[in-house]
Formats: sequence, C-alpha cells, structure tokens
Amino acid sequence: MIKKININSQETRVTWIALLNKEGIKHEDNVEEVFGLFENDNLIATAARYQNVIKCVAVDSDYQGSASFNEIISYLMNQNTSHGYFKHYVYTKPESQKAFEYLGFQAIENVDNKLVFMEKAITGFNSFIKKLEAEQVDKENIAAIVMNANPFSLGHQYLVEKAASENDFVYVFVLSEEMSVFTTSIRTELVKAGLSHLDNVKVLSTENYMVSNATFPSYFLKEDDDTTAIQARLDAKIFANHIAKALKISKRLVGEEPYSRSTNLYNEAMKIEFADKLDLEVIPRLANNEDIISATKIRNFLIADDLNSVKKYVPKTTYDFLVSEAGKAVIMALKESNHEHP
Repeated sequence: MIKKININSQETRVTWIALLNKEGIKHEDNVEEVFGLFENDNLIATAARYQNVIKCVAVDSDYQGSASFNEIISYLMNQNTSHGYFKHYVYTKPESQKAFEYLGFQAIENVDNKLVFMEKAITGFNSFIKKLEAEQVDKENIAAIVMNANPFSLGHQYLVEKAASENDFVYVFVLSEEMSVFTTSIRTELVKAGLSHLDNVKVLSTENYMVSNATFPSYFLKEDDDTTAIQARLDAKIFANHIAKALKISKRLVGEEPYSRSTNLYNEAMKIEFADKLDLEVIPRLANNEDIISATKIRNFLIADDLNSVKKYVPKTTYDFLVSEAGKAVIMALKESNHEHP
C-alpha cells in the first residue's frame, strides 16, 4: 500500500529518515509531499516531490530488484500529473540511471560520476532545444545573459545594455521557476518592458532547464562534495553543450557578485565548462552612488513602503508596474510572505 507520509509527525519522520539513512541518502525538507510504500506496516520504499521534481527516492535494500521502485515512482508521477505537471524531473546517482530509463526517463546531462539529470516528458528537452533553434538570428557575435529579475532593476538593465552595445545580438533568459510573489509572467513582462528600447535583444524562457536551489538535490551527494559547485557545473554543462549550441551563442555575461560565495562558484564552474566552447565575461555591478544595486535591497524597500528609494534602483517601466493596482497586490503579497518568513 502507498500512502502519504507526514514528515511533520515525529514518529513517521523518524521512520522515513531511518530508511533514507539505511540506503545512504540524507533527508531533505524542501519537499511538498512525501509518499511511502508499506508492507505489513513496514516502510519499504519512499519518494517525494517538489513541484514536478522527484526527490528522496529510496528502496529498502531487502526489496531492491522487486517492483517496489517502479511502483513508488509511477505513483509519484501520477501525483505530479494530478497537480497539473506533465513533465517529470529527477536528479539521481549514475547507478540509478538504468532504473529510471526503464520507466521512460531520458538523461539530459551529467556531472562526472556524481549526478545525472533526467526527465520524462512527451515534449521535453529536445523540443525545448528545437524551439530555441527556431529563434536563431543571422548574426556574428551573439551573447547571452541569464537572470531571475526579482524584480527587474537598473542593474539588470545596465548589464543587458552593455551587452547589446558590445555584441551583435543578445539573448536574455528569464528563470522560469515560480519562487517569488513576482511570478514568472510578471518578471518576464518587466524584463521585456525594460529592454523594449533595444532592438538586438530577445527575451526567452529557461523553462525547467536551469537548476535552482529548490529543485537541486543534495541528499545523495557525499558529505565532502560541494553541492553548489556540482549544481553550477550541471547548469554550465546544460548551457554550453545544448542551449548555446542551439542559438550559436559565443559569450555569456554575468554580473559580478563580490560578496557571494555561491555566485563565485558558479562563475568558476562556467569558466571550466565553457572552455573552448564559449567565453565568460564578468561585468562589475552597477552602483548607485557607490551603493550596489540588488533585487534583495529593492524588495526590502518595498516591504518598508519606501517607494522613493525603490525609484532610484529600478527603470521607469518597473516603477510604473509597482505603483499600479497589480503591483500593489504584489507588494502586499511580499509583505505577507515576509511576515510569515522573516
């Protein structure tokens, strides 16, 4: 029998973690639902989901080789579908790749012998790449920028304007994952509005093929593995080996983050994975009177109702949205979210 596991209950949580630990997997709390396959009230297999990403998969070693793996993963995919997700993703150990392939999953990219990123979808990664190929332009020097734009700031605008002035064409990818009160559609529209004066820039979606902290697993990596570095290498490989090739991109630009260890790790990973494939250019962050512009700072001003300060950090297009009725609703949601998670 498969049933939902309440990991907020101490008793069931201990049982769940015990199975994960037995199979050499660390537990992860960044999940939306956890399910278990039980035999005579004994937990023999488990799997969890965060949106449409399958996580924390473990089958008791006494039952490996049985139908338990197929049963729990098939059940979880049905749960994904019931929540409106028709693409399924998993990050797994290389030794588990075959088991997922038997269920129709295909590998997208891998990092050494540590991790494989896989999906099961009718219109998946290959369709995404073909969609990108349809956006190709007949230009020589083509650059790319990937941003969250939460929200779109003068710093983002500066980075793209610099890229557009120094390259024939620029693709701007907006991260698709819903992780903020500034939804994907809002962030994308703000980016498009803030770049509408540039005729050699195209705004595109990353869909599900740029990794985030929420979706990326650490639960099966070794203690001495640097999770951020592996995540960065996976992202860099997907970009260099697939996305850049599809659009004939020769350079990726990133904004400098002098105080962010994770961003520096990302930049180092890109330097390694981009070698002999495309260039990486790190652009110093735009400052406002020596005050670094950041989306975090802007959100804090919004929470404090300090729109005068916000105005100094965002383009007119972003500011006009923020003072609109739709923008006011986003600010209210931002305040409520901050109150819940200070």
